[in-house]
Order: sequence, then structure tokens, then C-alpha cells
Amino acid sequence: MNKLYYKLFVVLFLGVAISGCKLDAPVYPADTIYTPPAGGGGGGGNTASSRTITYTVDGKSTTLKNNVIFQVYTPEQKPPDGAIQIAGGASVTELFSLLANITGKGTFNADIIAVGTSLVGDGTVTVTEYSATANSKGTIAGTFTGELIDISGDGETKKTVTGSFSIKM
Repeated sequence: MNKLYYKLFVVLFLGVAISGCKLDAPVYPADTIYTPPAGGGGGGGNTASSRTITYTVDGKSTTLKNNVIFQVYTPEQKPPDGAIQIAGGASVTELFSLLANITGKGTFNADIIAVGTSLVGDGTVTVTEYSATANSKGTIAGTFTGELIDISGDGETKKTVTGSFSIKM
């Protein structure tokens, strides 16, 4: 039960953090979510070409290109080896978060994969490019897949999520 509370806490924390970012909603074709870079292209590497998360749930693909980050947790913060959290989205409904004990290139178990406010689960992540440092700078890219549980419903409905990420900070 503690694992479920931990996942719920992460979802709620990210939801509150991301909901503080208010953007005017652009109009795009149905079943497409695209979040343009803040400030019309913004600096600091947060451009569409340097930070992207794409995921598919129930046949609907979502591409996040704004507010996409990765956070490095040291072994002291997340024993024994540390971890990396990949997150993005400009609103609570398109929220995405992945937490795994990533230590370099390879395949790792994803402790948490959260999509929106009601889909939480776990899975695997394969890292194909890795040069992340303790101050959350560098590059990380790869793919992920997992099984999510709809916590807003019966808690038993499972959905498959697949996707990829490429973040340069």
C-alpha cells in the first residue's frame, strides 16, 4: 500500500507544480497535444528540438515539448544508486513523469510512470544516450513501456503506455 501512496504523492506533487505554469491553449487537430516552447522559442535549451517526450496510451499519442526536464537524484537522495526523474507537460491533463534508477545506458525498471492525474504504474525504460550529471545537466534519451492503472476508476483497469524521450539541458 505504501508504494501506491508514493505513486499518488508523486502524481499530485507534479500536478501542483505543473499547474502553476499557465499557457493559452492553442488549437490543434483532434487527438494531438503540442505545447510550443515558452516565450516563442525561449532560451536555455528548452526548445522543441532539445526537449521532447512522446507517449501513446489507448492509441492516442501525445508529444510534450514544453516544461520537459530531467532531475538527477544522487545516491544520498535515493539510495542505493540514485535515480533520474523525467517529467513534462504544461497542464495537469497532459502531465507525464517517469522515475527510475538510471545509472547510464541500458535497460532499467521504471519505479513510477504517471500520465495525467489518474494513470499510474511501472514498466521498463531503455536509455540509449546518457551524459547526465548530478546538477541535472547533460543529455538523456531512450524509450519506455509500461502498464498503468486508472486510479480514478476501479483501480484495476490497466492500460499500456509506450513512448520515447530526448532531453538536452
